[in-house]
Amino acid sequence: MAKEKEIPLKIELLSDGEKNEFRIHSKKEIQSILRAIAKKGSLAALYYEDGNDFILTTVLGVDEQNVWLDVSHSEADNLRILPSHKIIFISSHLQVKVQFVAHHIENTWFRNKQAFCLPMPNSLLYLQRRDYFRLLVPVKKPLTCVIPAKPGAPIIKCAPTIMDISVGGVALECEEHDTEFQPGKIYSVCNIQLPNIGTLTATILVKNIFIITMQNGEVKKRAGCEFIRLNGTMAILLQRYLTHLQSERLTQR
Repeated sequence: MAKEKEIPLKIELLSDGEKNEFRIHSKKEIQSILRAIAKKGSLAALYYEDGNDFILTTVLGVDEQNVWLDVSHSEADNLRILPSHKIIFISSHLQVKVQFVAHHIENTWFRNKQAFCLPMPNSLLYLQRRDYFRLLVPVKKPLTCVIPAKPGAPIIKCAPTIMDISVGGVALECEEHDTEFQPGKIYSVCNIQLPNIGTLTATILVKNIFIITMQNGEVKKRAGCEFIRLNGTMAILLQRYLTHLQSERLTQR
């Protein structure tokens, strides 16, 4: 099995617009992500004292109000972190960086083990990698991008087949003489049904049009499209699909 790429546990500095783009507010989703991190035993970093120092830790447990973390082996570090009024938590889930800020930390016990306790965050940043490679969509399990005639309209404008997909966007198969898809065009409320996962709703921007000649001489036209401001919840759905797709391919080798 291929080794997962390690996610650097460094503080991500973002603009206000980027923070809004990648921020998740759903309490259920936040708890689900943190529980998954705890279950997998993923490494986490806790930055303190204005982000100048940090300790490495793991998530011991999660409930609706609290997040419990392992303490440092250094008692001196533990004593320095407790007075901090700004704690930055960083870990990863499904190869995506997770980051949130807490303003209170306590020294407590969790299942007869000394632990730190943070309050459950009201929101967190789910920072998918922008350089995530594209995956070809299986022919036997095709995906389509359903584009409505206009935002909210029930009438389908078109539903082109998706040739490949990534966190950043999709490549759509077009008719050879189709003039609808042009670089710079934006389509809102596009729906992609991800098998056994859910419906991804996104805005796409056509970045380029390219022609591919197949081995049999057939000419195919494709539109390279970028997801615009994909919110955290949709990003998680897409990441689950990509992870599942990768796992299927590894088991077939």
